[in-house]
Amino acid sequence: MWRRTFATVGDRASSRALKDKRWDALVIGGGHNGLTAAAYLARGGLSVAVLERRHVIGGAAVTEELVPGFKFSRCSYVQSLLRPAVIKELELGRHGLKLLPLNPSSFTPCLDGRYLMLGSDEELTHTEISKFSKRDADAYPRYENQLENFCKFVDPLFDSPPPETFQEISSFSDRIRDKSRRSVFWARCLRRALDLGQNDMVNFMELLLSPASKVLNKWFETDVLKATLATNAVIGSMGSVHTPGSGYVLLHHVMGQTDGALGIWSYVEGGMGSVSSAIGNAAREAGAQIITNAEVSQLMLDEYGRAKGVLLADGSEVHSSIVLSNATPYRTFMELVPEDVLPDEFLQSVKNADYTSVSSIVAFD
Repeated sequence: MWRRTFATVGDRASSRALKDKRWDALVIGGGHNGLTAAAYLARGGLSVAVLERRHVIGGAAVTEELVPGFKFSRCSYVQSLLRPAVIKELELGRHGLKLLPLNPSSFTPCLDGRYLMLGSDEELTHTEISKFSKRDADAYPRYENQLENFCKFVDPLFDSPPPETFQEISSFSDRIRDKSRRSVFWARCLRRALDLGQNDMVNFMELLLSPASKVLNKWFETDVLKATLATNAVIGSMGSVHTPGSGYVLLHHVMGQTDGALGIWSYVEGGMGSVSSAIGNAAREAGAQIITNAEVSQLMLDEYGRAKGVLLADGSEVHSSIVLSNATPYRTFMELVPEDVLPDEFLQSVKNADYTSVSSIVAFD
């Protein structure tokens, strides 16, 4: 209770400072995505304020004392997909992030009393799988090797600007630079495809489009092993292992890293809130202001439909020409953007979109 009161008193002073300044950028929501955006913007020299509705930052990556004396990760619970570049560039280790690799990585009990335990020890993993199938035990290293090759093909794309064409490019030199940037992107993809080879490229495309069940049935015969591996194809999605495209989800969840080790998941010391705390510390060090108990009720627009700030639930205004939203698309476009601003067709698409298993961040400028 004291911690909440203390935070509120500090937020009152910060809220007063919010009104007296025109910010270069505002971030709605203090989840880990919003905090990361704020950290990079602040490192770029911009004045940035993060407005978080709750008394604690973190969003889905938060640690809270739900039972006196016991802290819990309330939503996300393990880490692997936080981009290594973000960890390195924001120096999250220096800001308190400590990763503890999962070992073993999985434990699957069976009704007959047997169990399957997988981990980073290759010999132990081979022995465990051999309890059910010697053939599967021999195939497993080849399966992992193929997925690792696919990861090396896809992974660099996550840190590359998308090859989209910017519609508002007017000058000839800017158009040339845009075309050059997109050409470099596709040239790199082609080079990696050639390195992968024709046979693996065909297998890669099959993995992207196929149900995970088809992929696993192709490799293995033992249900307990397939069920264990299929977990990676359904976590974070609304589909099943029989859904076309779930093969990519399977690949995506072995694409993460822990301290440079590919495909290794980890617990976070202090719970998942420590991830958000470390990113928040990096953002504050760069100059960003993070304000809790600051609920945004509406985006403010000028007469030309451009962002000019936000209106808080307490009636105060915070001004900026750039506003980023770490809220859901529905909350952002249907509730925060004023009515009669966005096209009906766009709003209908947002209203009907199924975004229940994804995260996003959008910006207005």
